[in-house]
Amino acid sequence: MLKIRVPATSANIGPGFDCLGLALTLYNYFSVEPSDSYELVNVEEEFNNSDNLFLEAYRYTSGLLGSETPVKVTFDCNIPISRGLGSSSALITAGAIAANKLCGDKMSSGELFQVISDIEGHPDNVAPCLYGGMTASLQNDGRWLSAQISIDSRFKFCVLIPDFEVSTEQARAILPSEYSREDSVFNSSHAILLCEALRTGNMGLLMASAKDRIHEPYRMRLIHDYDLVRDICLDDSDSVFLISGSGSTCMMISMSELSEKSRSRIHEGTSHNWEIRDLQISQGACYWEDHKWKTII
Repeated sequence: MLKIRVPATSANIGPGFDCLGLALTLYNYFSVEPSDSYELVNVEEEFNNSDNLFLEAYRYTSGLLGSETPVKVTFDCNIPISRGLGSSSALITAGAIAANKLCGDKMSSGELFQVISDIEGHPDNVAPCLYGGMTASLQNDGRWLSAQISIDSRFKFCVLIPDFEVSTEQARAILPSEYSREDSVFNSSHAILLCEALRTGNMGLLMASAKDRIHEPYRMRLIHDYDLVRDICLDDSDSVFLISGSGSTCMMISMSELSEKSRSRIHEGTSHNWEIRDLQISQGACYWEDHKWKTII
């Protein structure tokens, strides 16, 4: 039996809209075995069909490899859906990996990255999901490119996951169709310095650079209690407060964990339930072999 583990991902990271992403220690697990017919186990009824993203990616990749074997797949998913933590990318990445593994590892990790990005349509979540850590990605002449960005190990990542969804379609629709040159320059300069701040552990530089004019000013309107939760986190310590992906999850990056007092203020003072989780930067997609998880790359 093939076992696969893929991490949650947080894209954008403030000014890095549709470019930056990082992998976090929250995982979906899949057990895959050849079968006489397709069978999805432990999947909600609305996703237990041919449109399931794992299954779509598996069949698409199998088709590219010229061999499609029906499979029984058991899901153990911990990444919440429509919360800005890369749940779709995790399913697509796992499905493509499963197809490649069952076809004899014919694709390199770089070839898998091209396929997965083609299916997803953008690389900002799938790159960290596959490769781990923090990545910057773009498309050039029809090919997807990605590079690793180092992160100082002292940084701590706290995700705040509310009990309501923000759909990707809704989050895209609220954005303007055009931006000023001033806003474009603002974001590109801030994104460059943000990467340097994360690499060097410069908290002051991170606080100055983790500002965005492209998506956060608009998407924050879709997140209930956003201002209150942000203010509590920023009052707690030197930190930055970001929307994870398209929301509704938010993320705090700091050199210290969110205090118990601040956690209580969020739980007691907001109109929705917020799950607060301390996560770390994760390695990328893995498969189980020889009694341990091995990375795909």
